[in-house]
Amino acid sequence: MYQHLVFGQNVARVAPKTLKTSAKGIAFIKEWEGFVENAYNDALGYCTIGYGHLIAKNKCEDITLPSEFKGGISKVKADALFLKRLPNFEKAVQRDITVPLYQYEFDALVSLLFNTGSNFLNVGGAGKGETKIKKYINAGHYAKGADEMRDVTNGGLEGLVKRRLSEIKLFKTNVYDASH
Repeated sequence: MYQHLVFGQNVARVAPKTLKTSAKGIAFIKEWEGFVENAYNDALGYCTIGYGHLIAKNKCEDITLPSEFKGGISKVKADALFLKRLPNFEKAVQRDITVPLYQYEFDALVSLLFNTGSNFLNVGGAGKGETKIKKYINAGHYAKGADEMRDVTNGGLEGLVKRRLSEIKLFKTNVYDASH
């Protein structure tokens, strides 16, 4: 059994299927995504709004914005969209990771998938196959799997480099630090 002390208490890794993103994990992801009231093109040129809510895999100027996003959205609406989408990424971690995780490891992986897509662990690797992240973690090489996140930066985009380092730190040390 994998255990360690958290605030003086023994905590064990548990099956991912029993986990949901913690409040600290939600705050961590939202801080990295940032709130943007109006539709904008993300680093890949995809039309996005709120806390990283993908509207379309096209530039905003190349599509007709859905009426619900014309004129922007409130933080309340962005929160609702965020919470509606979050279970997709939790389920992806639960589906793809077959070994027990600590809460903070789960949160780090959900953050990664929120940013890269729910199928990333299966199709983000070399040749569009399973990632080394998934392979190493499922083989019990947790730290090695986390270290592989360093390569998920779309060619070294500064913001993604910082985010991945923060997710690795979270995965390895239980430190929720989204400062950037």
